[in-house]
Amino acid sequence: MNDRCYIDASAMIGRRGPKDQETRVETEALLEEMEWCGIHGALVAHWTGKEYDPSYGNRKLLQELKKSPRLYGVWSVMPHHTGEMAPPADVVKEMRDNGIRAAKMYPRTHHYFFSEDSCGELLSAFEEENILLLLEGGAMYAPDIFDAANQVLLTELDAMLTRHPRLHVLLQGSRWDATRYLHTLMSRHRCLYMEFSNHQANHALDVYSGWFGAERMLFGTGALDKSPGAAKAFVDYCTLPDEQKAMIAGKNLAGLLHLEQMPMPYGASTVRDPILRAAKAGQPLRDVLVIDAHAHIAHDGAQGTGFMHFPFSDAASMVAHAKTMGMSAACISSWIGVWSDYEEGNTIVYDAMRRFPRFYHGYATLQPQYVKDWKRELAKVHGRYRMGGIKPYYPRTGIPYNDKGWAPWFEYGNRHRCYVLIHPSDNFSAEMNDLIPRYPDLTFILAHSGGSFGTARAAIEIAKKFSNAVLEITLTSVTYRVIEFMVHHVGAERVLFGTDQPMRDPIPQFGWMAYAHCSPAEKRKMFGENMRAILRRVRW
Repeated sequence: MNDRCYIDASAMIGRRGPKDQETRVETEALLEEMEWCGIHGALVAHWTGKEYDPSYGNRKLLQELKKSPRLYGVWSVMPHHTGEMAPPADVVKEMRDNGIRAAKMYPRTHHYFFSEDSCGELLSAFEEENILLLLEGGAMYAPDIFDAANQVLLTELDAMLTRHPRLHVLLQGSRWDATRYLHTLMSRHRCLYMEFSNHQANHALDVYSGWFGAERMLFGTGALDKSPGAAKAFVDYCTLPDEQKAMIAGKNLAGLLHLEQMPMPYGASTVRDPILRAAKAGQPLRDVLVIDAHAHIAHDGAQGTGFMHFPFSDAASMVAHAKTMGMSAACISSWIGVWSDYEEGNTIVYDAMRRFPRFYHGYATLQPQYVKDWKRELAKVHGRYRMGGIKPYYPRTGIPYNDKGWAPWFEYGNRHRCYVLIHPSDNFSAEMNDLIPRYPDLTFILAHSGGSFGTARAAIEIAKKFSNAVLEITLTSVTYRVIEFMVHHVGAERVLFGTDQPMRDPIPQFGWMAYAHCSPAEKRKMFGENMRAILRRVRW
């Protein structure tokens, strides 16, 4: 265990409209999960303040805050000009009177301009009173007006922080593909802070702390949509010194909230699950086989690939990163191979396999629109390169998986009992129902099955029909309790650990599974035993 104090900077409670029936919303559920993970406090906003009315939601929030001193409230606010909210001075007084230390705005959802004319007076009040403002965003260009994940555009944020340079703003919900924009914003605005529940870029905490200092990085979970354990592991397994980890875990937020004291530690408890015990201590798994069933790789020395910053994405860097978690192997396809040039990509993967033969297993990438001689290509990537994996990619080829263009590859894979990693397509279930029974000796790994409960349900239905279909978990959403949901419906032996690294950092995906409410035996199967069996099936 470690003795850091963790305060979640990004949690929401209460009922809302669009919600899966499996998604938890109760304050009690949040408190239980906080104790399970060892999170000592949480800054919480109420969904009613976002989806219905800020003032009404704030009253609901006050009722929920009474349930635990570990919860710190976030006031939902909006401009006062239409008479729907009190003037800024009165809002600040109301917050002080109720012990509220942070505010949150939802310009897109509530349909007002995030501009000086509309919000300037309110932001000036927060700036003067040193009140932390939370904003959700990360997009550079105008999203759909109902895009709840992008309440402010980065251009709007830049303009407002220029007008209010002493306003402390916590940006929530940004993604790994916004890094280049955010580098500029963080450089320009020293009172801009980030949390990383959604921004799971590779080595993000180390990289951003190196650029801007650990004091501007905050621990946030995105609970209860996201797994809190995923975010906690991101802090515990990063390579920063312990003091900087402690700052990110809770000290930075405590300072911004002006807390007189940190939340109380939990009483002593015995953690019987050795996987969970190691995760809480930030230690690598020693006696557990961990195989990443879904990973990528870039060329040696890569720092970026097209639309995103992509550091530490070469073969040697990924092997070094894996050691922090105790990862034994990774099944990789190259980023350039799925994105644009399959031949170049297969060469990069083969070179990694050759240099690290005990760690890397290859997924070959082929693109039917380029392949002229299937026999020659298959002999090279599977025969000579010894790649047991097949990685077609609909998002870049646009060719349905049951199209005849893929057939030579699947037929080869079926004869040799290979495994194929299938990314969702526009008509995924129909294509799989058509395709999978044709190739009973080819293992179909359904990628990103844990992305949502809806995605999981569709994958579960496929897995129930076909014994050669298995579910792979990874996605930035790290959906809370979806791993347990999949295990309940198809069994742990049909679920695989995967990370999609190094596009996203593998640690949150690792924490998602380590903190799952599954037995140690079930976690062992998912972490590596299942994928080992799939690798051993390949007939060379």
